[in-house]
Amino acid sequence: MRIGIYGGSFNPIHKAHVEIVKFILKKLELDRIIIIPVGKASHRDDIMLSGELRKKMCELAFEGNEKIIISDIEIKSKKTSYTIDTLKKIISFYGGHHEFYEIVGEDSAYNFSKWKEYEKILELSKVVVFRREGFNGGIEHKNIIYLDTPLYDISSTMIRNRIKNSESISDLVPEKVAKFIETNKLYT
Repeated sequence: MRIGIYGGSFNPIHKAHVEIVKFILKKLELDRIIIIPVGKASHRDDIMLSGELRKKMCELAFEGNEKIIISDIEIKSKKTSYTIDTLKKIISFYGGHHEFYEIVGEDSAYNFSKWKEYEKILELSKVVVFRREGFNGGIEHKNIIYLDTPLYDISSTMIRNRIKNSESISDLVPEKVAKFIETNKLYT
């Protein structure tokens, strides 16, 4: 089985996340992609919604797609989340005989050589890099795949700012996610 792993804050998940997942799923002919909202991020201290709320929004965004699994593996952990640790847990769960694809944005790839045990990540998986505005590549390695994905001008920060300014987010997030945010008065 070919398994993609896509971690992020998803604070909130938006249409660009969804489109990138669909693009990579099809382009690399993956059997499944595991979406992993981060628990305690290793690279920043910003305030995020609870993991359970972010997980629920991810579930709503991908509802009905059997190839997408939303995992709370990092949310349940009280430790700082590092990609290598999560990757090892997923490999342990599924078994090492599968192919694993760690999905990251070009902004992350730019600093990939600073990640905890990045060489081990490249040994255990392929790293799939999707395009991000203002970035150009990162390190080169036989297990890094740069994809010419579409560029999207959407960010979670943009969405949170719109909500704070009482502006519509309907063009930025899936409809069910927009309703969930509104109903629960999130990011206000």
